Amino acid sequence: MKKFIFLVICILQFFALTASPYTTQIDSLLKVLDNSISNREIYTKNKLHIIRELENQVNSSTSEEKRFILYGQLFDEYKNFQMDSAYTIASKRAVLADTLGYSLFDVTSTLNRVEVMIVTGMYKEALHILDEQDLSDYDKEMVEYVYHLYHSLYMLMADYSFVSPEKEYYIELEYNYKDSILSITDKENVTYGLVMSSKALMEGNLDEALTLAEHTYQNNKSDNRISAMITHTISDIYAARRDTIQMKKYLILSSIYDMQSGVKEYMSLPELAVLLYNEGDIDRAYSYMKCSMEDAIFCKARLRTLEISRMLPIINATYDIKMKQEKDRLVMLVVIIFLLAVVLAIALFFIYKKLKELAAARYMLKKTNEHLNEINSDLKKLNTELSESNHVKEEYISYVFTMCSSYIDKLEDFRKRVSRKIKAGQVDDLYREVKSSTFVNDELKEFYKSFDTVFLNIYPDFIKDFNSLLQEGEHVSPKDNELLSPELRIYALVRLGIGDSVKIASFLHYSPQTVYNYRMKVRNKAKISKEEFPQAVKKLGQISME
Repeated sequence: MKKFIFLVICILQFFALTASPYTTQIDSLLKVLDNSISNREIYTKNKLHIIRELENQVNSSTSEEKRFILYGQLFDEYKNFQMDSAYTIASKRAVLADTLGYSLFDVTSTLNRVEVMIVTGMYKEALHILDEQDLSDYDKEMVEYVYHLYHSLYMLMADYSFVSPEKEYYIELEYNYKDSILSITDKENVTYGLVMSSKALMEGNLDEALTLAEHTYQNNKSDNRISAMITHTISDIYAARRDTIQMKKYLILSSIYDMQSGVKEYMSLPELAVLLYNEGDIDRAYSYMKCSMEDAIFCKARLRTLEISRMLPIINATYDIKMKQEKDRLVMLVVIIFLLAVVLAIALFFIYKKLKELAAARYMLKKTNEHLNEINSDLKKLNTELSESNHVKEEYISYVFTMCSSYIDKLEDFRKRVSRKIKAGQVDDLYREVKSSTFVNDELKEFYKSFDTVFLNIYPDFIKDFNSLLQEGEHVSPKDNELLSPELRIYALVRLGIGDSVKIASFLHYSPQTVYNYRMKVRNKAKISKEEFPQAVKKLGQISME
């Protein structure tokens, strides 16, 4: 039992795997067809544009023979598009043929009208005219045209026959005219491949029919109208082989080619609609049959309209039942949605209350976080200031100790020199040396140099940053033999936190008035107000912790 179940599962998986690519392909083709149907107006406009161009050429032509040829092109565009217009063009061709007096032209225009009669169901009239034709007077092309008309006529008469003997009789005539067409048509002609594959299908030689049809299809894909006919024949072959999937595929392809060629009279789309209806795809079946009916009415193809009208009410009734079921289902869904909406409203009410409580808690938490962030910011700022202060203290304590040690050494050297001079009785030299200010000036210069070196070591970008506070063209720069100018040195002390001019004067051995003058001079050059300038200086410079 387990082995049997396993075998069944394997078979189902196999069929699923083999069917999947075809299913995907057909779904893709159906989407292309749906899109082509949606773009029918575009294809119709393209068709009408071609017709208008040909009509303009007819009206502007001065040659009667050229007009006859242009009427022929117009007829080819109108047939399978608007049959009444095609018949009108064929009639105009006939009048022009009488004017020209060419019997061949007269026959051509007559056969054009027969072609319209066949499509519109005027079988008796068409057959009467065809039987009157004397083929012995016609060239090969005209004879082939007559054979085609006979073939189309008997094929349609066979399709619409209800009585078996008559149907078989017309089928036999259709088959005979296939032979007649093949006997006169070149093998390289697309007509030969079409008719030959159709004949093989009637004979039951399905493989041969399929090979011929596919070969013809591959060689004529550039022509949408021919491709539509070939793919329809291929679908008939697969229908005879009972291969529904491939039959559907080629019916879809044929319908796509019909839509894109801009014709309004066709077979594939109604047949596809019936096939989809039988498969349960009611929506597409209804849409395709409705499209076919609209195009058949536009074309004035009465037989095609009659054929579609037989199936359309059935599909329409099924479609209406489906719509009613969907409406009932929709009502049920609306009731369910209403009940769910009530439940949702109650849930939202409780959620809203909880959200308000949560929002209040979040607000308090936000305020607390903001307060903590402010404290944290202040702590960071204070920590930075302390770190900077500690670093400055370390630098300048080291500097003070070094200076003190240096001055002790200098005092010792001075003491020894004074002692030597007193012993040597050089009192006058000693007096001159003590009386001179050179010693003090040299030491002051050395002091400034040491101070400048230490400060710039701590704030290497101080000069650049300081000048950024001054107006353009008013920048302060030290002289070549200086590290800092007097103004920069004064504001270096301000940066270190010494803002009192008296203390600055005492520290730098300047007079208070000199310090005041320097400070005012620089403030007058500042971009910002005099009151904000000292605070801005205190924030200058990224401290170097190296």
